[in-house]
Amino acid sequence: MDKKAERKLQRAQLLDLRESLADRTKREIAVQRRVADWLRQADVHSVGFYYPVRGEPDLRSVVAQWLSRDARRIGALPVISASADGPGLEYHGWTADSPMQAGVSGIPVPAHGRVLQPECLLIPCVGFDHKRFRLGYGGGYFDRLLARVVPWPLAVGIAFESTRVESIDPQPHDVQLDVIITDVAQY
Repeated sequence: MDKKAERKLQRAQLLDLRESLADRTKREIAVQRRVADWLRQADVHSVGFYYPVRGEPDLRSVVAQWLSRDARRIGALPVISASADGPGLEYHGWTADSPMQAGVSGIPVPAHGRVLQPECLLIPCVGFDHKRFRLGYGGGYFDRLLARVVPWPLAVGIAFESTRVESIDPQPHDVQLDVIITDVAQY
């Protein structure tokens, strides 16, 4: 089996595992608490995160609470955009009461909102390894974003501990994250 097929199989297995977590609510609350604690200590004023799909931990209330504690803070959600190099990600401003609309693949995105470059990105992980490499859905959006933005944002993976694997067998295009936060630990 070639590397691409191995990754596809690993991704499918991890997505199935994530979707079938028996104690899902308890684990998601643990992730939310860890992320909230981390944000309280982080020296950042703008955070890009994600709209939860396919069993990803939902951080909307965590980010909304973080935003409510300081009017200077900024939240943002990713929007797939077209560019000369092909589709990419950009972040649009978000608040808890932002009007939303369907984006690519039906994922909600801010209907209005300025384009931003957050200092910190909370990035969903399908899986991750002990070296803080992330396995995503296979589109490469976050890897391409992180490869081109200057200054480099603080890249924080968000995952369930049960999706940690020995290695994702990182490829040259894979970007190592700065931190990974799970329901059990921070790496």
